[in-house]
Amino acid sequence: MVETWRGIYPITSFVLEALRRKRDAGGAGDAAALTPEEETLLTAVEFWAAAAHGTLQEHLRPHIAENLAAAQQAFSALGAVRVVSLLRVAGEELQDGTHRQPESAVIDQLDERLARTDDNIDDLIARYAGLIDRSTESAAAQ
Repeated sequence: MVETWRGIYPITSFVLEALRRKRDAGGAGDAAALTPEEETLLTAVEFWAAAAHGTLQEHLRPHIAENLAAAQQAFSALGAVRVVSLLRVAGEELQDGTHRQPESAVIDQLDERLARTDDNIDDLIARYAGLIDRSTESAAAQ
C-alpha cells in the first residue's frame, strides 16, 4: 500500500502548535488555560496529526476506548460526520466480544479508513478555529 497522506496541512500544524503553547503557558486557574472549545479543537487536531503521521497507536494508548470517545465528540463538534462514523465503528469493534480483534488491528484499520475519508478535516479545523477566534473577539468587545 502506498502512503499518500502522511502529513498535515500548514493550518492544522499552526493550530496544533498555537493551542499547545497556550495550554502549556496556562497553569491551573490561569486565564491562559484553554476554553472548552479550544480543548475540543486540540483533541481533534492532536488525533488528526497522530493519524496523519502514523502514530495513532501511540496517541490512543493506554486508554484507547476513552480516547476514541473523546475524539468522536471532538470531530462531531467540527462537523466531520464521516470521521465520527469511523470512530464509532472502531469503538464498537473494540468492544465486540464475539469477533474480538486485537486492538492494534482495529487501530490499523481505522488509520487506513481515515486516510480515505471524504471529510476535509483540515478545512473543518480551520473553520472551527475561525469560529472560536470570532467568538473570542466578540466576547472581548463586550
